[in-house]
Amino acid sequence: MYKQPREAHEARIYTQAYRVYGMIYLVPGSGTADLLNQEKVYLPVTGALIYTPGYVHPPEAKDLKASTGFLALRKERIQWIVGGKPAEPRTSPALLERRPLAFLFGDYLLAGELLVPRGVRLSDHLSQAKAFQTLLEARLYLLRPDRPIVDLEPVERFPFVTLNLRLAEAVAEAPGEAHDPRLTLFG
Repeated sequence: MYKQPREAHEARIYTQAYRVYGMIYLVPGSGTADLLNQEKVYLPVTGALIYTPGYVHPPEAKDLKASTGFLALRKERIQWIVGGKPAEPRTSPALLERRPLAFLFGDYLLAGELLVPRGVRLSDHLSQAKAFQTLLEARLYLLRPDRPIVDLEPVERFPFVTLNLRLAEAVAEAPGEAHDPRLTLFG
């Protein structure tokens, strides 16, 4: 099947249309973002369980739409993935800094630390970086109209997630990391 050995990893894959649970296969020494940033259009997933869209884990049995032994999932549709391994930086850690950020996906957001080059404006980095990035110490938050983003409480925590920068609808300061903007802009 593969020309080089692969390591099997459980993964939860989130798209706008589905939640897919299954196995993904990484080259030893590489991370989930490395696999997703390859030029291949599809991500092979084995033992796939396909659920209705959402973020609740574990999913309810009534949300199961289908199952299949093999699924080729279009990578451009993937919003984020839990599982696999974090990608290792390709540059010296001294040249990078951890930036606390939140990425908006519909009615929830993912917050954590993104490694960005020191001295580079965030907007420049986001527009030039590869689509899939590792978000460290990630947290999932549900948006609430009665609470500012910085005051939200996490619903779930992850050591890391791999997210698609191209499908995040917006980027904001991470909850708990910033001051309430109403105090400076409107107060």
